[in-house]
Amino acid sequence: MRSRLRRHRRPRSARTAAAVAAGSSLVLAAGLVWHSAYAGFSDSTTPKALPTVSTGTLTLTDDDSAVRMFTATGLKPGATATECIAVTASGSPSTVRLYGTGRSTTNGLAGQLALTVAVGTGGSSSTCAGFTTSGAAAYTGTVAAFPTDSWAVGVGSWTTTGGAPTTRVYRISYTLPASTPNSVQSGTATLTFVWEARTR
Repeated sequence: MRSRLRRHRRPRSARTAAAVAAGSSLVLAAGLVWHSAYAGFSDSTTPKALPTVSTGTLTLTDDDSAVRMFTATGLKPGATATECIAVTASGSPSTVRLYGTGRSTTNGLAGQLALTVAVGTGGSSSTCAGFTTSGAAAYTGTVAAFPTDSWAVGVGSWTTTGGAPTTRVYRISYTLPASTPNSVQSGTATLTFVWEARTR
């Protein structure tokens, strides 16, 4: 009887190995169940719709129909002239400024021509009648010193708030002083005015 029992018993090392194997299987199974449960959870934020995005618009026009503001020949000391131009900005909020470009001169005429720029309301390119302004002139100096080639140094600055078009009138005057020296005779001067609007 004893011999039969011994034959059916497992050696101690075999029982221990079986117990370790069972234990390892249990731990591994628990690990797999844990991973499976973790993979089954999900979450997300509430969807947020992005607003519609579009670029701004900006339009800048004037009322002079591309006609030269001043064309004068045979100027003499004491000569003077004044013209107005209405500039209108519409679209996105912007800042409008005036600067010059293409300046040229001979015999120093640009350094003698006095230039005054005022910004206000009323009047148009056909007449300055009704023009009004408040405050000092936007520019008082010579044609030679007038800021050029950059909106950053422009004069006569004004802003729009967007929506309805906004108009400002520029009154521009030049004078050749009575004290102009004879050396300026046969001189020439050219300056192109540029109005530029930049969105804010």
